[in-house]
Amino acid sequence: MFFTRKFARLLKITTILCLLCFFCIWIPSEYSTNSSISVQEYKEYLQGYINKLPIQSNSNVNDDTQKEFQHLVSGENKEDIPSIKKNTVEDFYNVVFQNIIDYSPSGKTARNYSSKCKLDQGIASRPDSYKDWEKLSMQNLLNCLEVSPEEFTNLSTSHHNFVEHVNKLVLPKGTYNNDGIVMVGGGKFTFMAYLVLKTLRNQGTTLPVEIFIPPIDTVKEETFCKSEMLSELSAKCIYMSNILPQEMIEKFDFKGYQFKSLAIIASSFENLLLLDADNFPIKSLDKIFKHEPYNSTGLVMWPDFWRRTTQPIYYKLADIYVNVLKRVRNDIDDITPTKVYSDDNFDFTKIPFHDFEGTMPDDSTESGQLMINKSKHLPTVLLALYYNVNGPNWYYPIFSQNAHGEGDKETFIAAATFYRLPFYQVRTKVGADGYHTKDRFQGVAMAQHDFIQDYEHYQIAQREIKKRYSNVKDIKYDAEYAVQKFYDEFFNKDTTKYGEIDIMFLHSNLPKFDPLKLWEDSALIDETGKHFRSFSDPKIVKKYDIEYENFKIIKDVICDKGIHFSYLDEELQEKPQDWVSMCQYIKDRYIFLKDTHQDATSPVVNT
Repeated sequence: MFFTRKFARLLKITTILCLLCFFCIWIPSEYSTNSSISVQEYKEYLQGYINKLPIQSNSNVNDDTQKEFQHLVSGENKEDIPSIKKNTVEDFYNVVFQNIIDYSPSGKTARNYSSKCKLDQGIASRPDSYKDWEKLSMQNLLNCLEVSPEEFTNLSTSHHNFVEHVNKLVLPKGTYNNDGIVMVGGGKFTFMAYLVLKTLRNQGTTLPVEIFIPPIDTVKEETFCKSEMLSELSAKCIYMSNILPQEMIEKFDFKGYQFKSLAIIASSFENLLLLDADNFPIKSLDKIFKHEPYNSTGLVMWPDFWRRTTQPIYYKLADIYVNVLKRVRNDIDDITPTKVYSDDNFDFTKIPFHDFEGTMPDDSTESGQLMINKSKHLPTVLLALYYNVNGPNWYYPIFSQNAHGEGDKETFIAAATFYRLPFYQVRTKVGADGYHTKDRFQGVAMAQHDFIQDYEHYQIAQREIKKRYSNVKDIKYDAEYAVQKFYDEFFNKDTTKYGEIDIMFLHSNLPKFDPLKLWEDSALIDETGKHFRSFSDPKIVKKYDIEYENFKIIKDVICDKGIHFSYLDEELQEKPQDWVSMCQYIKDRYIFLKDTHQDATSPVVNT
């Protein structure tokens, strides 16, 4: 028996050492190339640079610091970092995109998944998913998306060459200024972006808005972009041609998620909130760039429903050091000492890989909204652009491994992690609203929470946990510890004593507020022909009756005023009877929502 235990312990130690060697010892020979400034030196430079960088124009910084900042972002202080200084923003991004062309990996993944892969469904942070957390171990994640040695060399060499060349670039002075909100339009998304814009103004947000129009829709959206209805709402369109000539645009076949990364760089704002065109802020956002944790990090993100499933091979190909012998968190809890939930006999080979030092933290990221300072996070923006350009072929499956919501959502947190730049991801779990059918609950929107209040709760958790374990002797393994207890104490609106954290965004993605699609599908009408509400949480509806408010706008703009949008014209301009039918659906639904508005927004009385 003693021999068996001793052998098992030796085997465990050997396994851990092998895992450590995977990340710490094996380094591709391609990384021996030297340049005037290495990627590592650039990362170290950034650490000093960001500590001096003011986030806002009205930050409390002295004149000397402000002058130094201007030198750094304009490339005038050449002793700080070698730079390729360009005269215009167009020149700058010509170089960036040429580097993407030159150093993108060839080919594309076959998206083959090993038969050993255990990621058969999304794995959440809920207690009923604890039994599945072992599926998130390093070995299990490695056993999913297959990456051959040749593909690895292709990816690692390309990645290394790109970041090595990009670290020589700095933006021309005065490229970005001020604060604002950015959305991606084009086709149906132009109309939906207009709905979000109206919601912003209804909620009292006065920040300027820029709507990015993809190259293929530039001519189609010209009427909308030049209309008074847009300018009256302090909004305007931006185009890819603002920063790149047509011949460069034609070299890339951008689609879908990739446009969001492009919208960030094309926008004129230094501090921006990137919003999906189906994501409705339900409180004023005017002060969001003036609060922590944005002030100190310059990058705020929100969580998805699921835990992170990134293929560990990413860290190896990007040359990111991961310490597989040091656990630094348990899911969202990076405050409680690890000894509390990891006893001396804990099997490190079974814990979720993204609890180790050096990895992107859980939970996975939902990119329906993202706040970023482009001066502070220029390297993040450029590397995320690289990941998105090469996303469908390589990085989207590497980051998500066939998990829910595969797309651009992990590219920004990955880029910031690579450069070791600061960021904050909201801890409060995503809420959901929807309706019940006979068989199941049908979600229609993700509810994302106020990052300022969330951070205040996080600070409370830091203080309380520090007091709880102030005596080192008190830090010992607690068999009753659970992440859910940590969450319930500090973030759960139903159990925490520290106040509720407001909903800030309603990401209404199924179905979207697309009047054409809703009419075609006879959406939200039951088998008897009666309309029903899709949002049912009385607290959410009371705060903002999103269905009623949006259909009021849709009826007014499309049916009453007859304002045309390109995607509707393309589908219906030769079918006047369909215009009539669609508007009848819109009016009927508006009347129903109006008639039920008072009941839907009334306080719930418990009997």
